[in-house]
Amino acid sequence: MKDYFIKIAMCSLFCCSSFFCEAQTVVLEDEVAFEILKWHFHHYPKSTTKQWMSLGEQAYRAEFAFDGKEVVTVYLSDGKRLSEEVNLTKDMPLSLTYYLEDKYSKYKVADFRKITNFSDEMVYYKMEVKSKEKGDETLSFDEDLIPIDFALISKAN
Repeated sequence: MKDYFIKIAMCSLFCCSSFFCEAQTVVLEDEVAFEILKWHFHHYPKSTTKQWMSLGEQAYRAEFAFDGKEVVTVYLSDGKRLSEEVNLTKDMPLSLTYYLEDKYSKYKVADFRKITNFSDEMVYYKMEVKSKEKGDETLSFDEDLIPIDFALISKAN
């Protein structure tokens, strides 16, 4: 049952992001609503903003640095966070290093992100791996860093 909810959460996050991607416009921080900025700096004090994007009238996307990490957060127009992506490529847990060494003889982690969907408080991780024997792969992990195999989930349903 837990796998079913993970599958739904990931699908809804990708659908929401594709919905907002249609009308992206770069905006200045001065053009972002006060309600959004208030909550942004409440959750991420002393963050360094790289870019704000308007995603239509419903949401804004902020790209910024916080605690030495690159972060992307999507806010709804009322200031509530919809999602957050934290780039953890440089801070990958040791347990995942062991997992990758067991799965690949040689590999390179191109990208590793922690993704939080605030509408249902779901947390998962996404990793882009390059290897000679398997090429480019996207791996997914649940909130406990347990690998998720979507092929097995699809077969079980």
